[in-house]
Order: sequence, then C-alpha cells, then structure tokens
Amino acid sequence: MSSTNTQDPSDGTITAIIAAPPRRLHGATLLTLQMPDNLAQGIVGGRYFLVRCGAQTALEREEQWQFYLRQPLFVASCGRVKQEQGEDQTDAEARAYELWELILPDSQTPGYRWLAAQAEGASLNLLGPLGQGFTLLPQSRNLLVLATADRAAALLALIEPMLDRGGRVTLIVHTRGAATDNPLLPLLSIPVEVHLASTDAQWQQQITETLLWADQLCAAVPATMFQPLAEAIRQKRFRLEQEFAQVLVEADLACGIGACLACVIPVANGGYTRACVHGPVFDLTQLVR
Repeated sequence: MSSTNTQDPSDGTITAIIAAPPRRLHGATLLTLQMPDNLAQGIVGGRYFLVRCGAQTALEREEQWQFYLRQPLFVASCGRVKQEQGEDQTDAEARAYELWELILPDSQTPGYRWLAAQAEGASLNLLGPLGQGFTLLPQSRNLLVLATADRAAALLALIEPMLDRGGRVTLIVHTRGAATDNPLLPLLSIPVEVHLASTDAQWQQQITETLLWADQLCAAVPATMFQPLAEAIRQKRFRLEQEFAQVLVEADLACGIGACLACVIPVANGGYTRACVHGPVFDLTQLVR
C-alpha cells in the first residue's frame, strides 16, 4: 500500500490514496482512503470532506478547473492502522495511518463521475473533516438509528462507539421496496439489531415500537420525514426534548466555511442557518415546531 498520504501545511489540504476497490451500497459506493494519522477527533459520523475533482497533482490543481467546485463526501467509518514495515525501512520510518471509508453517492454530477472512475492507488486532494457531526450523550446506552437505505452508511460511524461503551444499537432502515439482499448488512457488527422496513406502514410501526426504549435517536432521512418523526416522538414520549433526536440535513455543501451561503437552510424559529458549519447534523428541535 502506498504511504504517500500527506497533509499539506501550506493550504491545509490532504492527499489521500484510494486503498481498496470500491464497495457498492444502495444508492452509493464506499471509497476506502488511506489518510494521515490523527485526523479523526471524536465521533466522525455526520461529518464530511470536500474533494477536488479532475486534478491529482499540485500542478493539475493549479491549472485544471473543468470541475470548479469540490464535492462533499460523508464519512462512513475510520480506523487507525499501523503501517507494515518493509525490508528497506527502519523503525523510525514505520508509522501509523488511518483508513477512512467515505460515501460516494450515485450521481450524474461530472465531479462524482470522475471520482467513480478512479482506480485503486490513485490520489485525491481533500479538505476536512468538516462540519458538526452526531454526538453521543455520556449517559446514552440505547441508541436508535433511523435511515433510508441510500443514507444509512452515513450513520455507521456511530455504532462502534456505542457498542464500545457497553451500549445497544437498533437500526431501522427504510428500504422502499424488497427488504432482502441489503449490501449494508455485512458492514454491521453482529450485536446490532436490524429492522428492514419495505413499506411506510412498517417504518412507522417499527419506530413507534422502539421510541420508548431509546435514550437517543440519530437519523439520516429526507427533510420531509422530520415533522412526522417529531410528531411520532411527541405521541409516544409526550414531548420532543432537546438532545434526544439528531438528524443529518441535506444541503449544498460547496465551500465548507459558510462563506458562499449555498448551504443555508430554514430553522424552526423562522430564521436561517448555514448547514456546512452549524451542521449538517442538527438537533431535531432546531428544525421543527
């Protein structure tokens, strides 16, 4: 495996290496990237990187602008790996790196199509990790995770931290069709309780049956589901409390610093906020009345 993954102090960008063949999911592909060590600080679920498309070397990044905007890639997982020493390496040269899995959505966007065509060993230029992701409360032990099939990978990074503290995780996935041969299942730890809902009725029933059990809820669902989810929580738990439910919001994440305002979304008090820096994960109470 290449060890040329670096972090450039001059501009803060990261050079990552595609470390494995891509893995297909519903509506997305998992890209495994070799990254510099110590990028992950805490839970990374709900955070994202911005990747430069159409250029790999520093010279290409200066001259090639056919894909002007960076594209967001959400985090599915990350892990620290000690690099194996070769015969010509000394102990001082051996170092650790991180393997990150980022979610490449199925999209006809030219930049994403360029990314999908990159082979193992290719280098990518990234900014990140960016944004405010999911958090797990110290007292939480029972985590309810809700997602549509095409968004579920964005919640994978929450599972191991909860299991590591001795907690339990229930995952409900709305498959919007046949609930078999889901490619997400082999990626899950054995202790995770999984429910696949192929209809809206099954989805609502399974949420209702698990809401009282949960200490905390994390969801990656369309914005149209935010209000019904809030109403289900109020009906079953009598009120929607702050810090109980967090949701991942879809927005146009273009600059990552809130300057371009492309990511602005409405909030419950009638105002607006920038999802790229104040999100893209929000407490549900901030988004619904």
